[in-house]
Amino acid sequence: MLKFAVNFNKRTEYYMSLKSTAAAFVTAALLTASAALSTSAYAASKTIEVRISHESGYYDTTQFVTMISDGSTEIYYTTDGSKPDSESSLYDGKPIIIEENTVVRMASYDGSDVVATDKVSIKIRSAVPSASVSGGTYNDSIKVKLTCLDPEADIYYTTDGTAPTKDSKKYKKTITINEDTTLKFATFAPGLSRSRVITEKYVISDDEFDNSLCQALFELVNETRAEYGLKPLKTLPDLTEAAEIRAKEYSYYQSHYRPDGTKWDSILAAYDLRRNNRAENLAYYYETAKGVLKCWMSDPWHKGNILNPDAKYIGIGCYDNGYAKYWCQLFIGGE
Repeated sequence: MLKFAVNFNKRTEYYMSLKSTAAAFVTAALLTASAALSTSAYAASKTIEVRISHESGYYDTTQFVTMISDGSTEIYYTTDGSKPDSESSLYDGKPIIIEENTVVRMASYDGSDVVATDKVSIKIRSAVPSASVSGGTYNDSIKVKLTCLDPEADIYYTTDGTAPTKDSKKYKKTITINEDTTLKFATFAPGLSRSRVITEKYVISDDEFDNSLCQALFELVNETRAEYGLKPLKTLPDLTEAAEIRAKEYSYYQSHYRPDGTKWDSILAAYDLRRNNRAENLAYYYETAKGVLKCWMSDPWHKGNILNPDAKYIGIGCYDNGYAKYWCQLFIGGE
């Protein structure tokens, strides 16, 4: 009996162990199933993507905002920054026109449950202004007019390089620039953000003639003549002054005749330099001495003046009117 009792106890222990193990498996299965259902429900909720078409930021023009949805949910929205609910505007699929600074908020409802929300801040900039004169180098003072296409926009500007605000100078009349100036200006309009800041830099130069370029051209001319076995040319102060006058005249009267109707060489008579073998080369736009010489050397007539063996003196003028450089070479022979 004792032996049977021992065996019975071991068998009972064995079956109880099996029962415990089975219960553990059942419990594990239930937990796994529950987790799977939770994951499935979570995944299902994530597939409903609802968002606003735009991102928060600045925009230069009117924007057309839409609500994007991958699910069959109802979307309610507001454009005053308030939290939307089922009593707010129901989105009907048409674009929402945004013409001024606006906070757009939306909520997507699945039945009575909110399944997604989104919020963006859209800032519309005021119209960009413009200046009547572009930045650059000018020999005299200039007058700059600021304009904007939006009649309701006000223009504010600074001349010290700082960004304009509503505390800056308000544009009312033409701005006179008579010294080196960094002009920054922008527009402000009701309900809109400040426009993009426009910058124009003005340099007012007192020196109309670039002597360094003239010297560089003089040296290149004589180097070129040396390559052809010709003697170097010399300069005369009066001939240089005459060339500067002709370069300036050429900036507004592109001709070998002068503005008063006389031929170009009347300038030589004014300086008592009207000699034989006189000639004139003119050009504009070229920024360097090498560039303008290359231009002249590519033309037989101008090249002939530069390489004239009977020429003895040269005068060079380079006038800069702020838009382009105007060049003049005057050649004369000996007395």
